[in-house]
Amino acid sequence: MTQIDLGNIRINWRGAYNSATNYVRHDAVSHQGSSYIAKRTVSAITPVQGDDWDLMAAGTDQLTQEGDLLIHNGSIPARLARGGNAQVLQMVGNQPAWRDQSLDPSRRVWKLAKVNGMGGWYTRVYLMADGTIKACGYGGNYSNGDPNGSHIYLPNRVATDNPDVRFVDVFSGGMQHYALTADGEVWSWGYNNYGQLGHGNTVNLAVAKRIEYFVQNNIQIAKVIPGRPNYYDHACAYFLTTDGRVYACGINSNGNLGNGTSAHQYTPIRCGALTDIVDVIVSGLPHTVYAVQDNGSLWVWGYNAQGQLGLGDTTVRQTPILNPAFNNVIKAVPSCGYRTDGASPTGHGLVLLDDGSIWTAGYNGYGQLGHGDTTNRTSFTQITSTENFTDIFAGDGRYPSSGGITDQGEVYLWGNNGYGQLGTGNTTNQLSPFKPNGSFQGNVSRVRIGGGASYEGVIVQSGDELWAAGYSGNANIGINSTAGTNNTFQRVLGQSGVIENWDCFGQGTSAWGLGVLYDDGRVDACGENNSYGETGTQSSNLHDVKTLKNVIF
Repeated sequence: MTQIDLGNIRINWRGAYNSATNYVRHDAVSHQGSSYIAKRTVSAITPVQGDDWDLMAAGTDQLTQEGDLLIHNGSIPARLARGGNAQVLQMVGNQPAWRDQSLDPSRRVWKLAKVNGMGGWYTRVYLMADGTIKACGYGGNYSNGDPNGSHIYLPNRVATDNPDVRFVDVFSGGMQHYALTADGEVWSWGYNNYGQLGHGNTVNLAVAKRIEYFVQNNIQIAKVIPGRPNYYDHACAYFLTTDGRVYACGINSNGNLGNGTSAHQYTPIRCGALTDIVDVIVSGLPHTVYAVQDNGSLWVWGYNAQGQLGLGDTTVRQTPILNPAFNNVIKAVPSCGYRTDGASPTGHGLVLLDDGSIWTAGYNGYGQLGHGDTTNRTSFTQITSTENFTDIFAGDGRYPSSGGITDQGEVYLWGNNGYGQLGTGNTTNQLSPFKPNGSFQGNVSRVRIGGGASYEGVIVQSGDELWAAGYSGNANIGINSTAGTNNTFQRVLGQSGVIENWDCFGQGTSAWGLGVLYDDGRVDACGENNSYGETGTQSSNLHDVKTLKNVIF
């Protein structure tokens, strides 16, 4: 018979643990379904892994009721008590936990308001699972839908002319908002100083009203693209139809509505004779507009003082012009470059082609064009890179950053770095694409740049994690900091579920933050909150929210 030499292993099995028994080193016992071995002489010390006992084999006797779960808490197996009704199992950090999920569809969020880079001037808007709209925050100009113009600290339903109408999408500009029905009707409410609500007047609305022009002319809308807000909410809105035409209304100082004039429009008008458009992107004031056609063509119009239309000059265009440089565009992003006071804008633009290359034009004082210099360009010029890019993005203010995501899931950033938003470990501007360090690299799927005239922060999604760098003076980026400068990427804290969607919300200066929608219909928020309660996380005693906290519906 084969013999195995066990050396110095000596296990003395003592049976079930008894608190009245003395145990010495190498005594082994069973306790609550697990087996433990004494590491030294012990008496009346309940077996748990630590200085006195070592775990030999884990059991399941710690499960005490039907529905309990056995998890690993990072050190040992542990009991997770069964959840209650309407609770769902979510990962919180690295461990599962039960979280409440409302069974009431009027309290469960379906979609966050879609914004154009950033939106919601001290206001946050939600589409609920029952098709109604809720909003909270700033009440001026009826932005939050309150009929008294009062600020609302927790989300409240926005009234509609027809109380039975239900929506499938919602969009936020600054203090003006738009909701879309399944049959392509658009309803709007809020600030209307330039007729951006589309009702033929400049009357602010607390109650959402249908835009009758589209109904009367049998026009169905697929998407609303509001102008990105800055400190002064001089707004316009664009409407992409289901058959690829473009309409617009609101401010038109630079011919940005594309109808050949600079007259403001209170009722939607058609932008040139565009057809087969698949996307429209508009900057903040002064507005530059790019439209991508289904054949990859790029149409441009509006403000052009720095050559951001890429046409070789600095002439404003009041009707859409085909940029002859491209026929394979998949995305284009204009940036207006405004200061807090709205003066001396310095805009630029990025274009992504289907071969993975990025082309840029316009103002380049901070390297935002990515060419290794600070020379302005009035024609689109390709960024020198060996990477194959699949997405692009840009900040909208006077000191903007730019960036792209590669087909390897890596993010590259360049341009202004005044708040450390590029994650370089310093605040030095980057004139060429720079790849920040971080474990998020290799799995990046989405990036947003919050802020506006300045005060920028960069938010990166990698897998199911959010990372952030840059301005957080108003707790904007959820890293438990109110420091103005954060020059390395850190995890956004407080995430409490599986991310369905997220974005940056706020006005175009320092008053902004994050909103995160989870797959169970809950929402967390952080950032600026101390004046108007726009995060919806506090019913009173308002203060900025430093990490993601649950929005109270």
